Amino acid sequence: MPPKPKKSLVVLDSSPPQRAEYAVKLFAPIVAKMGLPWTATARAMDDATPAEMEAATRIVCVCPSEFRPLVESQFPTVTERIEYWPATMEIDDRVNILAAELMGGGFREISPPPPPPPAAAKKLGTAKVGRETAGRKGKGVTVVWELGLTAAAMQELATSLKQKCGTGGTVKDDRIEIQGDHRDRIVAELEKMGYKVKRAGG
Repeated sequence: MPPKPKKSLVVLDSSPPQRAEYAVKLFAPIVAKMGLPWTATARAMDDATPAEMEAATRIVCVCPSEFRPLVESQFPTVTERIEYWPATMEIDDRVNILAAELMGGGFREISPPPPPPPAAAKKLGTAKVGRETAGRKGKGVTVVWELGLTAAAMQELATSLKQKCGTGGTVKDDRIEIQGDHRDRIVAELEKMGYKVKRAGG
């Protein structure tokens, strides 16, 4: 009987890829002992190539959460296949869970689902979206206001929009400020949430 074709696991990390190298070091002897046809490679984000990522059977990212937007922008063709291991669980435990899953006896709950967007308030006016550059040294921000939300809901929405746009932002004076010009994306996201949206300003 011919040997089973090898499957590949790529473990991504920030540079230097110490966590990824540790995960690979743990993974290799476990799958060898189980007789699983898997190989594993540790890669820093800067060293991994799109071709290598597309060829991988599984992709795991052990980077800190703040690197996620960068990972997704660097490897857009495999974004939906990347599994993010949260820092709240030890790499040893995650490797054991992954190995058990590959054997068919584990569970797959690698990347926690993103928080759901906050529901629109029952009685909403028209949310306004604009762009401001004055006093920001040329670095404009996209501003969202007149949302009719509580402070907590405003923070939740800001977090959701920052994730969607892959950038930073803040809540200030009952307004959400998202770094960069993301008006089209934010208008689309708000409309999907059920808001009526009006563009304001330039």
